[in-house]
Amino acid sequence: MKVSFALTGPLLTVALLAAGCLPEPMPAIDGATVLTDNTSLRIDASTSARTMFTLGAGERVEILRKQGTWYLVRDKDLIEGWMGEINLLRDTTRVAMEATLAASTSLPVQNTVRAREQVNLRLEPGRETAIIRRLRRGTTLEVLERATTPRPESDATDVWFKVRPEPDQIGWVYAQLIEWDTPEAISGFTEGRTYTAIHLLKEVDDPEVGPVSWYVAAERRDDTEPAYAFDGIRVFIWNLAKHQYETTLRLRNLRGRYPLELTGDAENPGFRFQVLDREGTLTVREFVMRGTLPREVR
Repeated sequence: MKVSFALTGPLLTVALLAAGCLPEPMPAIDGATVLTDNTSLRIDASTSARTMFTLGAGERVEILRKQGTWYLVRDKDLIEGWMGEINLLRDTTRVAMEATLAASTSLPVQNTVRAREQVNLRLEPGRETAIIRRLRRGTTLEVLERATTPRPESDATDVWFKVRPEPDQIGWVYAQLIEWDTPEAISGFTEGRTYTAIHLLKEVDDPEVGPVSWYVAAERRDDTEPAYAFDGIRVFIWNLAKHQYETTLRLRNLRGRYPLELTGDAENPGFRFQVLDREGTLTVREFVMRGTLPREVR
């Protein structure tokens, strides 16, 4: 429902157009869908500018031009005003997002994360790329890929993750705004490291405890170079005699790249991952479980 105010600015422009006093309105450069309810259409590109009226989620507008993080838009009644880009999904962005979604269907989920605060879901990695939507604090995201970009006006590097917040949506989030999930059963073994990928290898039944999971985890220290997704691999198995978790494989000082993938079958599960060797060549290492011991496939 629109609630309008005085006939000034863009509203007056529409009235003059109707009277034939002004040239034809400028052509649209794109269409867009409003993402949130009660989104303000403002008289200027500023959060302090007066709101003419609000639009609801799902309503359509035409985009006329962009200024910083604002769009000059025109609604179905030919009224022009300004909206912030985080409140709009451009048609071109939606088409690109659908293409990314189709190309990412076969990517294995590496782990899940949660948004530390409100975070922008972007079409591509980078601080100036198109925003798909704003995610609420606490939103759970499936992690699929990882990328780095140069930080503007700095020698530092930004890390980004391709994530899936919903089955029909994929985008990129800034690494500093997410926190990683760890299975509660092995959360006491992290030693300050982050499990940037973790998979369930198999389940065993302990008569005293019940079903217990084995895991393979890709772990990463905070001081690992930004280019690498992980610097270690660790396998957790359950000791049925002692009724406790044990590490049966731990690889360190790796220069690991996504993805960490499961292989094998239920009886003899395995996993593989990619690392850069000393010469900078990307190679694949693969392991298969023989009982409780992982054996490297050569």
